[in-house]
Amino acid sequence: MRIGIFCPNWVGDSVMAIPFVNSLRHLYPKATILIICKSHVEPVFQNHPSINGIIQFEKKDLSGIKATADSGRNLKANDFDLFYLLSDSYRAAYLAYKSESPMRIGYPGQARTGMLTKAIMRPKNKMHRYLQYINLIEEQLDNYNYYDPGIVLKDEEKDWATKELSKLDLVDPISFFPFSVASSRSIPLSKAISVLTDIDKENVLIFGGIDDSLSAKIMVNTLKKNNIRSIAGDYSLRESIALISQSKSAIATDSGLGHISANLGVPTVSLFGAGDPDLTKPIGEKVFVVNKNVYCSPCLKNKCNNKRDPLLCLEKIEPSSILKSLNSI
Repeated sequence: MRIGIFCPNWVGDSVMAIPFVNSLRHLYPKATILIICKSHVEPVFQNHPSINGIIQFEKKDLSGIKATADSGRNLKANDFDLFYLLSDSYRAAYLAYKSESPMRIGYPGQARTGMLTKAIMRPKNKMHRYLQYINLIEEQLDNYNYYDPGIVLKDEEKDWATKELSKLDLVDPISFFPFSVASSRSIPLSKAISVLTDIDKENVLIFGGIDDSLSAKIMVNTLKKNNIRSIAGDYSLRESIALISQSKSAIATDSGLGHISANLGVPTVSLFGAGDPDLTKPIGEKVFVVNKNVYCSPCLKNKCNNKRDPLLCLEKIEPSSILKSLNSI
């Protein structure tokens, strides 16, 4: 049995796909399971024991019909018996179709139903995203812990992270993830500064991408506190995962890094506004969601359209409630 899994394009969604991967391994212990994903989410799946290999695509490989068709034809050599689609896009279904896998399984929509051999009806009731993924598996799953294993780090990666934090003179930091790819989920700069102002003694490490580095630098320069440091844009995603694993706790907006810290077992306070925690709350035993149910939330949009009260859902969250939640986990 050879199984291909086309994974979601977002880091957080890929983290939420790990229970699905574990479920397939549980059902098919001797199968060859290959992850198919864009290169920027590949670090989430590295070293995972439920996976036999990872096929990465760059953006150019899936840009346009011809490139996607060529990439799909290149997958034919893998001779997949089952091809699961965790992405709802037309492009994902077209890729699977061109692979000529005899069983292509996913949710219908976006004019892609004809390219699936088995279109699974989406649940009518509200269901967390990781359960939506598992719902694609029609076989009966007995009771077992499909959360475990989660993201897997090698001992040398953890050792590197410990030494790197020591170099930064920030041992046992609180990891702070104020940024998201979606602007509607990024903590407003003034609010982020207010949160950091209330942290007196603990070390804080601000994470983000290279596009977030200027905002992170403004936070550090505004506060002028020796216990707060920005590493936004300084490390790869895999290195960031290792550094997060050595944190004492995390404060996260609704973002991929928040899903990572929760998955690693780091106590995580997750701030929700535009997103719906019932659908995408980070998975973990030590997660506390802070969510103000204002009149416009959850809007589920990537850009805030509230011109009267921009980002009201996040602005309404009091910094004191965040720190109180962090101390309660």
